[in-house]
Amino acid sequence: MKALGMIEVYSFTTVVYCADIMAKTGNVKIIAFDRNRPFAKGFPVPLIMAAKIEGDVADVRASVEAAKAYAMGKGHYIVSHIIPNPGKDVDKMAYLNDINRDKFNKKLPKNFRGLETCPSFVGDNAIALLEVEGLVASVEGLDAMLKAAEVRLVHTEKRLGGRLVTLIVAGKVDAVTSALEHGKATAEPLGKVYGSEVIANPHPDLLKFFDMGEGSIAE
Repeated sequence: MKALGMIEVYSFTTVVYCADIMAKTGNVKIIAFDRNRPFAKGFPVPLIMAAKIEGDVADVRASVEAAKAYAMGKGHYIVSHIIPNPGKDVDKMAYLNDINRDKFNKKLPKNFRGLETCPSFVGDNAIALLEVEGLVASVEGLDAMLKAAEVRLVHTEKRLGGRLVTLIVAGKVDAVTSALEHGKATAEPLGKVYGSEVIANPHPDLLKFFDMGEGSIAE
């Protein structure tokens, strides 16, 4: 392993955005996401997430610093660190990954399971993330997003037994932006909105973690 970079933040939405920033800032590879549940009340978001990257020291450092600046601006930054020469067996911890891969019921049509299986999405160039409290708020928010613009659901991330849900939709930038605004407005009266972001031209490295491999979204 080359240099290892890690950043720990509050919120699933924030860690995904940080990972995209890091992949675009330097010549680095996103290697894993990991999570932990806060052990006390009063945190900005009841979920702690970490993103891990590898690459040359200079690239890793620049990438982590860029992500740190974003996370601090959101008030979600916890800690970050760089290990120039990871010791033997460190990779066993570094490569631990915790992303919800079982996104949808397998009985659903294939075009519900991932962007790459839906030909009508070739040419789209953005994703939007909405992180809300509760299943009811998430379903209402999703319904509003899908009705507001030409977008498709490509990933759901349920945490804390469904008490924290992140929805990821894909489409063109203006479409996902409009969808996110409607979804957020609809979900807020039903459950707290912990995060909402639009990522234009998401890095291919990031998409692989959501079964949206390179080529599924136009660069």
